[in-house]
Amino acid sequence: MATIKNLKKDINFLSDEVIGNCFLQYYFAEENKRKEINKIIEEIVTMRNDLIKKVNNPPKDIDNKEKKSYFRNIQEELIKKANDAFAQLEQQPEK
Repeated sequence: MATIKNLKKDINFLSDEVIGNCFLQYYFAEENKRKEINKIIEEIVTMRNDLIKKVNNPPKDIDNKEKKSYFRNIQEELIKKANDAFAQLEQQPEK
């Protein structure tokens, strides 16, 4: 399925974008702020692994309409968590 392939690409892309922004913030942040940034990175890596696992292992007892809804929910969860991570990064005070 092409949509599953694209969903996996979206998961990896958004995860990489958040982590890349975290590393930029980490480079310029003070020591006490780096712990918060590390926490965000850990959350994003965990989120990425969980979402990929969900995409690779959909429930077997659902029909096609329910599968579409299942994958749409995964995509919505991805967008929500990525937006939350970006918002947390913006809240990090700068030097």
